[in-house]
Amino acid sequence: MAEADDQIAPTIDEAAIPPGRIKPLASFAFAEFRLVLFSFVVGFLGFQMRQVTNLWLIYDITNSPLSVGLLGVFQFAPMLFLVFIGGSIADMMDRRVLLILTQIGNFVLAGVLAALALTGNIEVWHIYATTFVTAMVNTFEGPARMAMLPRLVPRSHLMNAITLNQAARHASMLIGPAFGGLMIGIVGPAWTYALVGVVFIPTVGALFFLKPMPPDPASRRRGMDMKSMLEGFRFVFSSHIILAMMLLDVVAMLFTHHRGLVPIFAENILDVGEFGFGLLLSAPAAGFLLGSAALLIAGNVRRKGVVVIGTYVAYLVAISLFAISRNFWLSLLALAFVGGLDGVGAIMRSTILQMAVPDEIRGRTTAVLQLSNRGGPSMGQVLLGATAAAITAPNALVLGAGIGAVVLVIMLFTVKGLVGYQGEPAPKN
Repeated sequence: MAEADDQIAPTIDEAAIPPGRIKPLASFAFAEFRLVLFSFVVGFLGFQMRQVTNLWLIYDITNSPLSVGLLGVFQFAPMLFLVFIGGSIADMMDRRVLLILTQIGNFVLAGVLAALALTGNIEVWHIYATTFVTAMVNTFEGPARMAMLPRLVPRSHLMNAITLNQAARHASMLIGPAFGGLMIGIVGPAWTYALVGVVFIPTVGALFFLKPMPPDPASRRRGMDMKSMLEGFRFVFSSHIILAMMLLDVVAMLFTHHRGLVPIFAENILDVGEFGFGLLLSAPAAGFLLGSAALLIAGNVRRKGVVVIGTYVAYLVAISLFAISRNFWLSLLALAFVGGLDGVGAIMRSTILQMAVPDEIRGRTTAVLQLSNRGGPSMGQVLLGATAAAITAPNALVLGAGIGAVVLVIMLFTVKGLVGYQGEPAPKN
């Protein structure tokens, strides 16, 4: 541990914050939080538009569920090898500078795809390659951005800030795919890629107004050896309750992540075209926003274990309903529930982790959470793509929900205190 005079001074004076219940939009009172949130919303909106264009183009070119699913390999592979390096760097350098560099990288990559598509030279391997590089860039972006939050708001506002951050993320997921699908139908994929490049200009610009955010001196001195890089991993594994909550999420994402199958449902099962495809991708984000609003109104939820387990069970039911539905509106409703339930659980897990972890390893611990949140869906896209090719998309999702239910039962019998967890320091293994 660093000596007292080596510590980073808190960005927010906790003593200056009046006591009492945290209002739903309380974190907006802090200017730098607003800047980071604006940058994230706009950038993630562009990212979602690009993702929906990638999915549509791959399926349009190949007509293959497996080819769509393979996109997940290129999303996940860089994260598997770089996530702990990204988390370590977020603890060792100015997080503001790191975030600016990653968003400039996303701007350049959007320009590459636009140039290839506008000249008529784009091929599936181009999409795979740029997705791979994007995943490399975002491996550094995620830990840097999430590790910023405790410097932007007081500890008492942390759950509020995380909920607003996640709500903003899903607002972009709501608007981005629907707008992306609309743009694909109106101007085509090439100009949609070009629009994504334009979106990243204000994303980068807003970050220049932030104050420098230097690392904890102890992290800088410690360096980036293997032992240091794995500290976040060891922190998560030191608590069986935190670990169990994250493993449940990974299982759900591996076996029920529906996103890569949406083109198949939109075109072959529900027959709703480009705009309907965009709406199906946006529906989970709409549900998430409703779930976020409920959490913001509720304030600091005490019975976190009950919420995490309850939303997990309901999530499995909702994804099964989507799988068997042949009605477009019922499918939209089911996906809205999927997004809302999954999102509430994600906010709980993120809040638990961010409140428990010391700042000097926050980037590395956030990297573990990123590996779960992003790696699970990416690999799930591959598994479900392959499974859908073998037994059809609806059957693949129903099977995945069954696997998730079995794992939950095992966790309930083997992890003591999971349901009753209320946010106290988690028991150690």
